[in-house]
Amino acid sequence: MPEFGELLTSHVGRSGISDSDLARRIGVSRATLIRWKEGLTARPRYREDVLRCAEVLRLTPEERDELLTAADFEPEAAPAETSPLEPVHTPSPVPPAEPVETPVQTRKGWRPRVVIAAGAVAVVAAIVAAVTLALVGFSGEPDRPVTPTEEAPIDVPGEPDHPTAEAGEALILIAPFANYTAGQLEFNIRGRLRDSINQEIAAAGLEGIRIDDWIETVPGHQAALSAARQSGAAIVIWGEYDSGRVLANLTSTPTESESLGPQVVEIATSPSELPTAINIDLTAEVRSVALLSLSQVYLQRGEFEPAKTVLFQALEHPPADPAALANLRYRLGQAYLGGEYADLDEAIWRFTEVLSVQPRSADTYSSRGLAYLERGRPGDEDLAIADLTRASELAPHLAAPYFNRAAAYIARGRPGDQSRALRDLERAIAAGVEGPGVFVNRAAVYLERGREGDLDLAFEDLARAIEMDPSLATAWVNRGNARLQRGEDGDVEQAIADFTKAIDLAPDIALGYYHRALVYSESENWDLSNSDLRAAQERDPRDPAINSALCWQLGVQRRPDEAMLYCNLALEREPDGPARDSRGLVYGVMGSVDEAVTDFRVFLDWVDASEKPTCRPHYGPSRESWIGALEAGGNPFDDETLNELRLRPASPGAAPC
Repeated sequence: MPEFGELLTSHVGRSGISDSDLARRIGVSRATLIRWKEGLTARPRYREDVLRCAEVLRLTPEERDELLTAADFEPEAAPAETSPLEPVHTPSPVPPAEPVETPVQTRKGWRPRVVIAAGAVAVVAAIVAAVTLALVGFSGEPDRPVTPTEEAPIDVPGEPDHPTAEAGEALILIAPFANYTAGQLEFNIRGRLRDSINQEIAAAGLEGIRIDDWIETVPGHQAALSAARQSGAAIVIWGEYDSGRVLANLTSTPTESESLGPQVVEIATSPSELPTAINIDLTAEVRSVALLSLSQVYLQRGEFEPAKTVLFQALEHPPADPAALANLRYRLGQAYLGGEYADLDEAIWRFTEVLSVQPRSADTYSSRGLAYLERGRPGDEDLAIADLTRASELAPHLAAPYFNRAAAYIARGRPGDQSRALRDLERAIAAGVEGPGVFVNRAAVYLERGREGDLDLAFEDLARAIEMDPSLATAWVNRGNARLQRGEDGDVEQAIADFTKAIDLAPDIALGYYHRALVYSESENWDLSNSDLRAAQERDPRDPAINSALCWQLGVQRRPDEAMLYCNLALEREPDGPARDSRGLVYGVMGSVDEAVTDFRVFLDWVDASEKPTCRPHYGPSRESWIGALEAGGNPFDDETLNELRLRPASPGAAPC
């Protein structure tokens, strides 16, 4: 009887299907298919792969059964139809390697966060996105054999010996699951995962996602990272199973932080129960892996609303293990952190749920800290700093908590916070943070602090950031602000050029427009300033600082009807702070005395609550004077005063509140 490889080669040649196309359609790598054809692998490990070959090659029932028999599987005419997860006999095991505990890891990813006030510098903040997830797992290290490792890959001339992502493609790799079952029963868990993920992708109508098989078992997280980097994969799914439990890990690259720990889901209590239990009880868990894989692709693409939809589908039949459920909620928290419809309260709640189950998760503390920082309510900086401090205590080797805590110190701005921010940025650099963001943020601290020599240090850091990534808009914005602070001949024109460069690089981000508007306002070029402010507002319509700035600027120009729209938009997000001051100005220009006085008094209450010692001296005297004049029937807002109140770039250290 012909060998399996001979039969397969004959059928492939007759069909005219290429090796690459056949491998893709049956769900294996091209290198695996070549090994089958050339007899380097005597037969496929999974009966389902042979059946897929027969279906794609359109074999007759007789040819299909001949191919199954050559692969040492029962023909399809056997008494019972074989399930994709029916056990098959495998060769004798080899001794296992020493078990390695691999913590669940996270991928560190970078997202611009714009901190905008009059003349404020731009700060880049990091979202810590966990990308390794144990869905169902096993605990303990029993004395047990391991299945044979995959054969060494062969070199195929002109092609890599492993799957590789095409340009613009999200590649999901599934590695063979290590088998620790007593008696070496084997189940096509990889095939079940592949089918389930493909079903979810098809149901979602997604394009640009491909599922492929990794060439060998993955013994741990570092090996999964290596596989992802070699192939350019978005996700690597790997794991193992025994007679009672199944572990599935989801790994993306790059990742550096430890995450949410192993989970345990009991599948069966004995090997004899496993064939039934793994086909019935594992179904929901497999779908959870599929849905979470799909959600991770969405999160990596920045498509947060579809990610939420998929995650809520997973919650309809949540995993039984509390830690697996915590992982799902963590992903949902990430989805609520980003996008146009971000809900930071919801994100914080989801992360808090996770911490009730995983109280030592550095990633969750780091992500919740970032959510507090993004929300920006009174006291949120303190909450952010507390969470990020806890994250750094749990995982002192990680860079992201230091990086984000520095941003929180910059936002809080208490005495000593600038020095604390600089120390944290140094720690982030020492911990191996990569990319220009750390230098942009350190330059921001130097620009805010404004000590002798700080401006030169800021220019040095910004030059380094631009050299590392010339496309980073925040670096150009900060360099423009640095030029304005220096104030040498030609610096204003060069600052406008830097802000324009930022707009060219990131035309959908408000940052460059806002800062260029301040320069135009300084020179009383109202048309260009208003145009840039409106452009900034269109790109970030809910930002209270931008809306408050438009409210103020249009009030200064005696255009109260236009201004009031932006005043009220700002107050929806910031009811007590600078937006009150801006609307008070507009009411004063309108002659609405009672309303103006009320808004100015609410703003002064906010000023008095500020912990910055410079806040009250900066704002108090002028606002008290305005209130007195209005209550006395006077008009403190003559043309000269309004012109002096126009928006301008800030001077060094001019962040009074």
